[in-house]
Amino acid sequence: MKLPWKTATRALLFSTLLGAGAPALGAESAAPAVEIKIGTILASNQSDEFDGRLAPLEKQLKVMKYRSYRLVGEEAQNVPWKGKAVFEIPGGRALTVTPEAFRNRQIALKVSLTEGQKRLLDTTVRLQNKGNFLLGGPPHEGGALVISIWATVP
Repeated sequence: MKLPWKTATRALLFSTLLGAGAPALGAESAAPAVEIKIGTILASNQSDEFDGRLAPLEKQLKVMKYRSYRLVGEEAQNVPWKGKAVFEIPGGRALTVTPEAFRNRQIALKVSLTEGQKRLLDTTVRLQNKGNFLLGGPPHEGGALVISIWATVP
């Protein structure tokens, strides 16, 4: 005699094992978009100012050994998987972010920084869901730009 719960358990186990070997696209299709938030920070030694809006990043920023950190821009976009979001960065630069994969609660993002036609950076970063990554950027107004990239999969 077959018990209905045993059949259901076998079917569930089989579908779970089948899903384990599937690519991360299954997780991506469940989440319609990734929220990408970019913060542009001017780091310099021209003063001792620390912008209070940067408090969650203070430990990470202090490692960079500048004396002053000021948030100069912030923007958020919801970006579909494999879609592209372009963020304006001061100095005529553009940051393009493409969400590529979501696996083990980590988000892989393809990141490209350009200035006009010149590509300054082209890399892939992995960060924890709801986490951030700091990217040391180009010189700007007597200091350097630091770009904070946050990503969240709902």
